[in-house]
Amino acid sequence: MSDPIETLDALLRRYHDHNDEPGDVPRVSFAEALQHGDDPYHVLPYLAGLGLTIRCLDDLLLVNHDDTEEELHSFRVAEGIAVTLASDGMWLLFVP
Repeated sequence: MSDPIETLDALLRRYHDHNDEPGDVPRVSFAEALQHGDDPYHVLPYLAGLGLTIRCLDDLLLVNHDDTEEELHSFRVAEGIAVTLASDGMWLLFVP
């Protein structure tokens, strides 16, 4: 039996400083972002620039397998896939 997937709120609590309240995380429809080829933080074009083909929500997790990639990290959460931009601490949630 696998462990339950944590919520976005739980993930944010784990990654934020106790003095730093997590801000609002934009929620983006993955289907719409894929259709337009872009999203508010330009994650999809960035991943395409790395040579990653993103066709389904789970493909957003592929960036975690690139040992040289330091800017983006993706996490499966109950609501979808959360992506963080390391350079500025921003988060984006792709929902199905």
